[in-house]
Amino acid sequence: MTLEISYARQSLSHELLASQEAVAAQGTKYSMTLINEAAQPWTFYVYQKMPQQVADVFSMAWFCSPYEIRVGNRIRFTWEIDYNFVWSDTGQLMPGVDFYASGEVDCSPAGNNTTEFSLTPGPGLSTPVKGPPTGSLVIKDAADVPNNRYSVGIGMSGTGTYCVQAGTNLTHTFTPTPSYWLAAGTNVKIGTVLNIDTIAQTAEAKFPPAVYDLNCVLQADNTWDISPA
Repeated sequence: MTLEISYARQSLSHELLASQEAVAAQGTKYSMTLINEAAQPWTFYVYQKMPQQVADVFSMAWFCSPYEIRVGNRIRFTWEIDYNFVWSDTGQLMPGVDFYASGEVDCSPAGNNTTEFSLTPGPGLSTPVKGPPTGSLVIKDAADVPNNRYSVGIGMSGTGTYCVQAGTNLTHTFTPTPSYWLAAGTNVKIGTVLNIDTIAQTAEAKFPPAVYDLNCVLQADNTWDISPA
């Protein structure tokens, strides 16, 4: 059995298709099919990892199967490389906390890349505007943001990838460099804040040039075999 979950944008309206910017934002669709050929059922999930990990920035479970995948079954994830800002009322941010994205706004590293998180009139993110540095995504916490209560971050295809604790007058700068990592575990769902140093049954899924679809098989020895579909 294959469960297919798509995080790619739905077809655009005629009016949006008339906009070159909207068409460009659609991007290329990427897909991964995760197949369980191990000895037991697992929850399959995907997360992103920074080239150089920063101590106060956490990876989240980006995609996740809604239940354990039985031996012989599979799940397919589809997405596009389009970015968004996210925020959540997490309390103190640490591994194991659930980052429930309470609001998302679209953004672009090369375009409208800067937003403000504030509590007026209620917690939320402002409409992104273009600002320095180009190529990065920037979140500025306002003066009314308390410490150790809220978290902010960035996501891709509408789902959070990285988060950081928000605080009074802080500025958070992310430079997106997508890398995709597979994992099999338990007690994980979309938005679970991860300790990537303790994740078992994990491997990086790299897309070769001109390849946009991968088959990822968790084998009997709990290692991943990854190949173009």
